[in-house]
Amino acid sequence: MKYALSFLLGATVGAVVALLFAPYSGEELRTNIKTQADTQYAKIQEEWQKGKQEIDTRMDKLSSKVQSVTSKEKGTGTPA
Repeated sequence: MKYALSFLLGATVGAVVALLFAPYSGEELRTNIKTQADTQYAKIQEEWQKGKQEIDTRMDKLSSKVQSVTSKEKGTGTPA
């Protein structure tokens, strides 16, 4: 019983000290976390779009090259 009481007293003191020295209130902390999450999500979306655009550009260039080679082969009479 003595150990349980000591544990509860220690936990209570620790919780009070933590609340007194916390840099932000719960609402401020949740707001900060949400802001950071939204910012990171926007950055990820932006990078995703850049990557997708780069892939589309490369695919278009590759498609043009393939069509160019294919039309040259058809023009020379060699079987495809």
